[in-house]
Amino acid sequence: MNLRIISIIFLIFVSIFILFYSFTYLKSASINIKAFVPGICGNNFKEPGEECDGPDLGGQSCVSLGYSGGTLSCNSNCTFNTSQCTISPPSSGGGGGGSGSYIPSYGTVILSGRAQPNSDVTLMSDGQIKAVIKVDADGKFRFTISNLTPGNYIFTLYAEDIEGRRTSLHSIPTVVTAGLTIEIGSIFLSPTIDIDKTQVRRGEILRIFGQTAPESNVLIVVSSEKELYFQTQAEKDGSYLYAFNTIDLDYGQHLTKSRSILANQLVSPFSRSLNFQVSTSSIAKKPTKCPLKGDLNNDCRVNLIDFSIAAYWYKRKLSPSFTKIEKENLNGDGKVDLVDFSIMAYWWTG
Repeated sequence: MNLRIISIIFLIFVSIFILFYSFTYLKSASINIKAFVPGICGNNFKEPGEECDGPDLGGQSCVSLGYSGGTLSCNSNCTFNTSQCTISPPSSGGGGGGSGSYIPSYGTVILSGRAQPNSDVTLMSDGQIKAVIKVDADGKFRFTISNLTPGNYIFTLYAEDIEGRRTSLHSIPTVVTAGLTIEIGSIFLSPTIDIDKTQVRRGEILRIFGQTAPESNVLIVVSSEKELYFQTQAEKDGSYLYAFNTIDLDYGQHLTKSRSILANQLVSPFSRSLNFQVSTSSIAKKPTKCPLKGDLNNDCRVNLIDFSIAAYWYKRKLSPSFTKIEKENLNGDGKVDLVDFSIMAYWWTG
């Protein structure tokens, strides 16, 4: 074998060796580099530098992290979310008295106050009904809501009296803290209100009535060119009545509303406002338990059907036919927005 052939074979061998060494080194280097480069949070794969990523919890659970149970999840910044993990209280059985390591994971809120006797008070949170209770004969109610995850809440209450009339909505922002019980008292729901005429002949009596807490003072407001104020006393059953002489009112549209004062200490919010017209003749208000607002398909109920109808027209230009419906049953401003959904929530029957 001559020297030229030997040289070629040697060069081939050296080239193969260099290629093999380069591949092995680069593969090792890429692995080492990856070990020091943080993962990309949000790609649903747990990588170095992340506790978790989306559904990938790296095999961890509430129990593996020291909790007694619950559901472990992942925050958007790729750290563990243990808010749904639980710690069971230590056994009360004998032995050595524990170190007191039990930390409750939930909070409790107690809401109490006054409303119409024997009415139904509804408690809502995040747009969902949490509970409905009956007010006692003295006009007192009390809710206890347990197992609340720590965070910010807005509790909303309203009462419906024995005639089916509703109070205005009463909202209470609350911050729930784990292990603490927050008691919110002295809640005073507004009176309910009704009138006996939608149109009254000037100088005739307009009867303004409703229910509130027993034996409270009821302030009646009639809005005209200027606001007129009158007072009456609620009976032991919470009912009130004021006979208003319309002689001093101008012809045209007016409104009335009421609020209650109990023992010169508690003051309720105003009731919803009712419109009436002063004219040359009177028109009695027809007794009905159909919702006054929010009933878009005219079935005497406000429910998901009406919500779906309103949702279709949300932020759209209204048709001539629905413009009339919106004017009569919603805000009357010629559009469907959040104000209209609030009206529907108020009159919601389910």
